[in-house]
Amino acid sequence: MRNIFVLLLISMATVSSAQTVFNYGPHTVKKEEFWRAYTKNNPGKPTAASVREYLELYIRFKLKVQAAKDLKLDTLPNLQNDIAAFRAQIAEQYMKKSAFSKELITEAAERSGTEIEAAHIFIEYSADSAAAKKQADLAWKQLQEGADFSITARNYSTNVYVKATDGYLGYISVLSLPYELENVVYALAPGTYSKPVAGSKGWHIFKVLSMRKSVGTMTAAQILFTIPPDASQEEKAAVQRKADSVYQLLRSGLSFSEAAATYSHDKFTYMNGGVLPAFRFTDFDPAFSKAAFALEKDGEFSAPVYTPAGWHIIRRITRSSTNTDLTNPEVYQKWSDQVNADAPINPVAKRQKAEMKTASGYKVIPYNEIQLWQLTDSMLAATNYAAVFKANQQNRLFQLKDKTVMVADWLKFVKSKYNQANSNNVNGYGELMNEFTETTIEQYYKDRLERMNPEFGYQMQEFREGSLLFEVMERTIWSVAPADSAGLLQYYNNNKTKYKWQPSVTAIIFNCADTSVANQALLLMKQNTANWQDYMDQLGGYALADSGRFEFSQLPVKEGTKFAAGTFTAIETNANDGSSSFCYIISVHETPDQRSFEEAKGLVINDYQLLLEEKWIGELKKKYPVKVNESVLKELLK
Repeated sequence: MRNIFVLLLISMATVSSAQTVFNYGPHTVKKEEFWRAYTKNNPGKPTAASVREYLELYIRFKLKVQAAKDLKLDTLPNLQNDIAAFRAQIAEQYMKKSAFSKELITEAAERSGTEIEAAHIFIEYSADSAAAKKQADLAWKQLQEGADFSITARNYSTNVYVKATDGYLGYISVLSLPYELENVVYALAPGTYSKPVAGSKGWHIFKVLSMRKSVGTMTAAQILFTIPPDASQEEKAAVQRKADSVYQLLRSGLSFSEAAATYSHDKFTYMNGGVLPAFRFTDFDPAFSKAAFALEKDGEFSAPVYTPAGWHIIRRITRSSTNTDLTNPEVYQKWSDQVNADAPINPVAKRQKAEMKTASGYKVIPYNEIQLWQLTDSMLAATNYAAVFKANQQNRLFQLKDKTVMVADWLKFVKSKYNQANSNNVNGYGELMNEFTETTIEQYYKDRLERMNPEFGYQMQEFREGSLLFEVMERTIWSVAPADSAGLLQYYNNNKTKYKWQPSVTAIIFNCADTSVANQALLLMKQNTANWQDYMDQLGGYALADSGRFEFSQLPVKEGTKFAAGTFTAIETNANDGSSSFCYIISVHETPDQRSFEEAKGLVINDYQLLLEEKWIGELKKKYPVKVNESVLKELLK
């Protein structure tokens, strides 16, 4: 048994080691992390040489980051604030990203080809969502026993309009219902109905009456005659007579746009001839759409049509089929915009919420709804609501992976939404509980986004380690070398032969916004080269000049240019941004000669920083010995 146990440990150690590219002291770097960094910074085909070279760079990088942690630079308030700000910025982007957006765009385009004639039974949550569910179950039971759907809709629906129409919805199509309800309807066959399904306002039971091919989209104009709220029968009849009289005027030749401007009550369209945005059959009231799509020719208009909004006279402008060719970038973008629109029907948002709920390990803990709603009412009415919070800190509501959500959390959420003065306006708590659940899950997911989304975790790690690298390099190398005057001078004296002027010129280099400015600067310089600084002021920032000694390779000239004192080089224009440059040559130095310390100081600082860095890396490698796993490295190159 002991031997088996030892073999098992060895096997486990081998598997673990096989995933490690290198160790530095007690710390490890896994092959996934290294390979992701390598491929991100080396887009070409991997080679053994490039992988080896990058491995050394990455080892040095990790050692420096560890040095920063040793110095506790990760606890600096300014650095923590920067990381928090970056996280907040990209977290919103990642929360909105969707791996299934393309799938939903394709689904929407496919569904758009079919319009479904449907009806529903609708039972609002009201003040008692449990009672609403009970009514929905009773309606469902009666349907299963053979009850007529229209009669059941009339008897059980709580919405006045739904009762009056026997639940008839007319035709619906993609993106006209909240996504979870759309899925239910599109999954039904004609003549069948669904089980009770919860929506944002109440319970639905859907029935599909028929299906047909989409009739496309229409652009139309309308003249609207609204009926005042609580209008008498006489007032309603007067509105109808007005609509009929305008219809007769149109038949007699009155311009539709003139009639709309004069008579239409649609405040959004009367000034533009009554023209409406393009719409589908399913976007408006069935009576309106039926009349609009019955018009056979462009320019034809309907007799007055009644809807709950009033009387409409509709004029057809154009009609077209729905374009679903997703290989066309413009069409794909149009569907993408619709699918990702920030609206209640947004399928991407709905799918994301479902994904977050699953990833967060959401599990409801059974509770008595009636008792919870009564407790919520009591809390809103209480003067000492904090005591109610405290009393419910141990009462559980639902569970997320490593977080238990308490009744007190729910009560605090409700309190933030309502106060005692408007508590009577709370139309049931079912919808509010859905909002609380979604909000809590979203925040839980967002707080743990590094674990939930590996890509986000990698990006945060890159930013955090990059910030630490910058901080530790600034403190250890970048600010130390320039301040070490004695060390710089000693390094210069020990390495003078490195700092020689190659063939060079003393010159003034002019960098101009474009060729016309360069020509102006050149004309001015030819008048008097000694006034070059004044000329730059005259050109108002459209030209900048720098004087000094420059090696031939530093000059903005064509290769092979010959230099002579007192001459100007040709104007050279940058093809990328249109900027133009030229030089005035003061003197020419054909042979190499020694740079002074001041002339070489920039180069000396750079080399001295490299020297300090190499010494530092050597010390870090002693502190954190590096061991490369050659077998894993070879696997990466296969």
